[in-house]
Amino acid sequence: MKPNWQYLLLALAMALFCWYLVTGREKVDTWMPMRVEMTGLPEDLYIKSGMVATVDVLVRGPRGVARKIDESQIVYSLHLGRIAAGKNIVLFETKNVPLPKVYEVVEIRPTRLELEVERRAVKTVPVKVVLRASPPDGFAMSAARATPDAVRLSGPAGKLDKITEIRTQPVTLPQPPPARFDDRVPLDVPEDLEATPPAVQVVMGFTAKESEITLRAPLAIKKPKGREAEVSPQAVTLRIKGPAAIVADKDFPGLVEATLELKPDIEPGKYEASYRVKMPQGCELIEAKPDKVSLTVK
Repeated sequence: MKPNWQYLLLALAMALFCWYLVTGREKVDTWMPMRVEMTGLPEDLYIKSGMVATVDVLVRGPRGVARKIDESQIVYSLHLGRIAAGKNIVLFETKNVPLPKVYEVVEIRPTRLELEVERRAVKTVPVKVVLRASPPDGFAMSAARATPDAVRLSGPAGKLDKITEIRTQPVTLPQPPPARFDDRVPLDVPEDLEATPPAVQVVMGFTAKESEITLRAPLAIKKPKGREAEVSPQAVTLRIKGPAAIVADKDFPGLVEATLELKPDIEPGKYEASYRVKMPQGCELIEAKPDKVSLTVK
């Protein structure tokens, strides 16, 4: 006797339908995170503590569809239009969870928030330019200013009352520092405060400190061919002013030269001659003793 394939197919379909009815009606509980979105906060108030970014929600629904909930789409809109300065208790209500009716929200953890709220204030304070390190030896800062030189701070009133100035982030100077430093520098804004603008234009000027030195320099003679020459004295005393970083270097005396250059056609005899002093750039000869030397040409 041949099996009736129509009856077999019908039996299979009925079995699948019964399985769907059984599994579809079965309820399961699932914990999932839910993002909290704050709305309606008055502009003159600030939440000091107690706010959370997410809460946990216990959702009950059919087994077949409970796994299809997109957690990223579940957002609890927490309206804060009625809060006031001080301590506020805000409740989470299951009816406000945005899920289709096929789901049942069983529980929310935590069930409430305790928000500490302060009144927001606005204050204008001066800007102070801060260096990461002092100018290097031999340099002095001639000017330092910020534009704008004052900014507006907003935040908790209790915190603003204690602030008298706002500092820049520490400025790192190039080495050696330039004659003019000009750059945009962000402000070092305390936590919970906002600055307008958040950065300022900082301009600083630097000059090299000057120093004086007195030294003895041998007098070198550049003689033409066929001539001999003698000078008296053979060394001169020089007083030189220049950048402190250069003048204070231990090798500086070796960079100073006193030279007497004779003309090619100079005749034998005795003369009073002037000499030239060569020194590093930026230095200045203040005094030379003697200013002329005795020269004997043979």
